[in-house]
Amino acid sequence: MPTRYNWSGGSAMVLVASDIHSTGGRADLAQPAADIAPCMRASKLPIVVSAMHAGLSGLWPSTRPALAPRSTRFARSIVSTTRPRRMLFLVLLLPAALKLGVGPSFNTLGTTPTSRVLSGAAYFDRTKIGTLDVPWMGLGTIAWSQDSEEDKAQFAAVARAAVSDGLNLFDTAERYGAKAHALVPAALAALGLPVKNDYLGGDTETLLGEWTSSSSTVMTKFAPTPWRGDAKAVVEACRGSAARLGRESVDLMQVHMPDIIQPFAAFGVENRREEAHWDGLAECYHEGLAKNVGVSNYGPTLLARCHEHLAKRGVPLASNQIHFNLLYRRQGSLRTVEACKELGIACLAYYPLAMGLLSGKLTPSALRGKTDTRSVELLRYLEGGKGGGWPNTAGDIPDGGIRTLLIALEEVATRTGRTPAQVSLNWIMCKGAIPIPGAKSVLQVRDNAGALGWRLSKEDVAVLDVAADVLEFEFRGSGFQTADSKFVGYGFERWRLD
Repeated sequence: MPTRYNWSGGSAMVLVASDIHSTGGRADLAQPAADIAPCMRASKLPIVVSAMHAGLSGLWPSTRPALAPRSTRFARSIVSTTRPRRMLFLVLLLPAALKLGVGPSFNTLGTTPTSRVLSGAAYFDRTKIGTLDVPWMGLGTIAWSQDSEEDKAQFAAVARAAVSDGLNLFDTAERYGAKAHALVPAALAALGLPVKNDYLGGDTETLLGEWTSSSSTVMTKFAPTPWRGDAKAVVEACRGSAARLGRESVDLMQVHMPDIIQPFAAFGVENRREEAHWDGLAECYHEGLAKNVGVSNYGPTLLARCHEHLAKRGVPLASNQIHFNLLYRRQGSLRTVEACKELGIACLAYYPLAMGLLSGKLTPSALRGKTDTRSVELLRYLEGGKGGGWPNTAGDIPDGGIRTLLIALEEVATRTGRTPAQVSLNWIMCKGAIPIPGAKSVLQVRDNAGALGWRLSKEDVAVLDVAADVLEFEFRGSGFQTADSKFVGYGFERWRLD
């Protein structure tokens, strides 16, 4: 009989056939190997193709169209190199066999999963964002700022490695890639000062246009500012993003945040224009500039308003991107994830590893002695301590920091044979959101990809929930990279997921 292998995401058959004689007949995937013996050589190709293709499409139906050519090519290579009257073949569509790299790990029934993963799980572990068929994980590019040609080459290698492993969902924005000092004029213009304000970045979009093809999905964002608040500004931003990406339309156009930049609010003057932004999204959708539209940092109330507003114009709201991880659950994030589910909106999670705190790689010894704000505050999260100075984003952290959560994370990682980063990312998927971790190296891409192709048990999710809830604080970001606000030159403007 076929040997059955257990996958975290299902099971598959391995058929071994020998002494295949040219006497006619066909084989079914579920038949024992002995029943395949009478097959004639001319039937080998259909057998291999149909069995291999059925094996994968049965496990991951959404992959069927894309994998048919691959299974056919691989089958032909088997047949062309097989001796005329004898063939031994393995009918299991492994990513390795398809030259997809390394993908979801597999093991015999009853054995413990290992941390070694076969890349390519992103080809099979997939979900939907509006009309887009995407892996259950994206790749964030906010840190892809190039200071040299070496940096550019490094990020190009990261992008190509991700695509080769099927992790072809990229998250960017029109501001990504710009140096902070380059955006100062734009911030000053928000105050009404007569300075040049047309540069908002877009460097990363341009590079993604070079490094990816139309087979990759790129999500981008419009940044609302006081001088770009009407529907026309959203349409122009979308058109600019499409041009930089080298495409006729963008896959997903999002509003980066609520209309929180209100420089004169302290004087009682406020001009919120979210509805104009939504009208701009609708125009992008109807004009074909955006295949799908979404928002970012919207809580349940604003999300419901936007969903209703767009629905009246015949536009589906595809996504909502929020800060969400094991260390950021109580600020409305969990409620927002549930609201997204109720409305049929994909929820995307940025900072899924809390700037590396949940990766298991950051240690106090590695951070101690460093004086930059980010390192100082991340160390405080790990160990606890008093905050000080400005902007003091982390604030005061109780003694012990996140140690108890990291212990629970390590225990679950050991039990499942995964890394802490993979467990942290998988926890987000189990909650129903799509994590978007960043990566600056090929190794990081492949470690993150190991979170795909399997799911934590309900018991392990509960263990992590309890460990996170015990903490008296949450991750608020570090320095000028915050969990619930945007630094806009004159200070921080905040939003709330309520």
